[in-house]
Amino acid sequence: MMKHVLIMLLALVMSACGAGETVGVAAVETKAKAQEIEAGKQLEAQTKAQVEQGLAADQKNLQDAEAASH
Repeated sequence: MMKHVLIMLLALVMSACGAGETVGVAAVETKAKAQEIEAGKQLEAQTKAQVEQGLAADQKNLQDAEAASH
């Protein structure tokens, strides 16, 4: 009987180690994904700012060209 209890306890401990490792890996992957999302948001903001600057420059060039033609 004691042998069976020890085997069950050993199996439980070993499975718990695997579960802990799985949780640890999931936490690392979640953190990496969060960092990727943040980097994507920063890239999006930079790209949006560049597009807006380009549109503003185009608008100014158009206004300058219209003013010069009159």
